[in-house]
Amino acid sequence: MAAARVAVASIIQETNTFAAQPSTLDDFTAQGLWVGAEAAERSAGTNTEIAGALARIAAGGAEAVPVVRAWAMSSGVLDRHAFTYLRGLLFDGLVAAGPVDALVLCLHGALVADGEPAADAALVEAARSVLRPGTPLVVTHDLHANVTARLTRQVDALAGFRTYPHVDQGDTGRRGAVLALRMLDEGLRPGTALAKRPMLVPAESQAIADPPMAALRRLADEATGGPILDVSVFPVQPWLDVPELGFGVSVTHAGDPKAGQAVADTVAAAAWERRGEFAVHPVPVAEAVASVPARTGRGPVLLVQSADSPTAGAAADSATVIAALLDRPGRIRSYATVVDAPAVACCHLAGTGAAVDTPVGATVDPRWSKPVRLTGTVTRLGAEAVTLTGAAMTGQEVGIGRWATVDTGTGLTVLVTERPAPTFDPAGYRHAGLEPADADAVVVRSATLYRAGYNGGYAEAILLDLPGASTPRLDYLDFRHAPRPLYPIDGGAR
Repeated sequence: MAAARVAVASIIQETNTFAAQPSTLDDFTAQGLWVGAEAAERSAGTNTEIAGALARIAAGGAEAVPVVRAWAMSSGVLDRHAFTYLRGLLFDGLVAAGPVDALVLCLHGALVADGEPAADAALVEAARSVLRPGTPLVVTHDLHANVTARLTRQVDALAGFRTYPHVDQGDTGRRGAVLALRMLDEGLRPGTALAKRPMLVPAESQAIADPPMAALRRLADEATGGPILDVSVFPVQPWLDVPELGFGVSVTHAGDPKAGQAVADTVAAAAWERRGEFAVHPVPVAEAVASVPARTGRGPVLLVQSADSPTAGAAADSATVIAALLDRPGRIRSYATVVDAPAVACCHLAGTGAAVDTPVGATVDPRWSKPVRLTGTVTRLGAEAVTLTGAAMTGQEVGIGRWATVDTGTGLTVLVTERPAPTFDPAGYRHAGLEPADADAVVVRSATLYRAGYNGGYAEAILLDLPGASTPRLDYLDFRHAPRPLYPIDGGAR
C-alpha cells in the first residue's frame, strides 16, 4: 500500500491594526517566500512549525508534501494584493500537489488583510475548497492568535503554542502532524470547541512560567487526556482591533463536542476570574535610564521598549529611549537600535570611520515620537540578514536591509537599520559586532521574547512606560471594531 500523502503549508504573519505601515508582499519576500521542495529544504533544521511538521510526518512513515512557506515580521494590515497572492500560492500549491490524504496548515491566527478581518480563516477556506471532502485538516496557531468560530468550523483539529516566550514552534508543528497522522492511522474524527471571554491582557504578563498564565496552562494540561486531545490557551495579542476579539481557549476532542466545550468553558472562565492579575507597571523612561548604574551586575540592564516592538507589528522607529540615553548625565555603555532608512543611507554614503550628523527616528510612524539628532562615528556597515541563535525560532534568518553602527562618543552605540532588527535575540546586536554582555544597558524592542533570547543573561529588565503601536498601556489605543465592553478598556466589563 502506498504511503499516505500529508501536505504541509505555512503562511504566517501577525497583524497589528494600530501600526501605521501596511504589510505588503515585500515583507514576505524579504524574509523568505518558498514554494514546494524549496520550502522543505530551506526550513529544515529550524525551530519552526513547518520544519517540525514535515519531519514528524516523514518519521511517521507518510510522504510529507511541502506546499509553501511564507513568513514575515509582524506589521500592519496586509494589503489586498499581497493577501490575494498568498492565498493563490496556497490554492495553486495544493492543486499542483495532487490528491493528498491530510493537510497541516501552519498559520499565526492574528492575520488581518484589507477587507478581511479574519484572514487566517479565509486561508483555511481556500484550502478546504481544494481538498477532497472529508480530508483531515489540522491547523497550528501562535499563542497570540485571535481564534474565530469561522476558523474552528472549518478545521478538524487546532493546536497552539504552549510556551511564551515562544520556544515550541517546532514542537507545535509536530503536534499538528501527530493529530493528522492519527486521523489517518486510527480513523480518528476529532472536532474543535472554542470558548472566548471579552478581555485583553498585556503581552508582558502572558509569560507561561508566571502567574496567572502558569495556572491556566496547568489547568489546560490537567484536562488533556481521554477524549480531550488538545487544549490550547490563546490570550491573544492585544493590538488587534477586529470583531470577535478576545481571550480564547480551543479544545480538540475525539468526537465528543459536549466534553470539549465544557473544558473550553472551564479554562476560559478561570482566565476571566483572574483577569485583574495580568496588570503590569511600566516605569517612566528617564527614571529607568537613571537607575541603570545601580542595577548592573550579572550582565546588562535590559531597557524593554515593548511599545515599539517589531515582533508585535510596531515600526521600531521611535528614538525616545535613544534621546534619554544621550541626555543622561554620566557615561554608561549602552546599545540601542532604530529603523531609519535615510540615516542608513547617510552612513553608507559617509563610509566606515566617517563622522555623521543626522536625525534618526519617526520616519515610518511619527505618531509616537520625534526625531533625535545622532552625531558620531560610523563604526560598521553591512547588509546581511541576522540568523537567530536563541531558543525562539532558532536558525531562522531575519532580513534587516542595510545597516550601520554609530558610536556617539557618549557611551551609546546605535544600530541603525532599514528594516527592524530582532533585538529579542542577542544575535540582533552581535551580527553588527555589538556584544550585549559588554554593555551596561541594552534596549530590547520586545514584550517577552527577550526572556528566551537572552536566557537569563542580564541583570534586570525594566519595562518602559511609552506610547506606541504595541504599548502595554492599552488605554493609549483607540479600539473601534472590537466587541464592547472589553476588559480592561471598559473597566470590569461583564
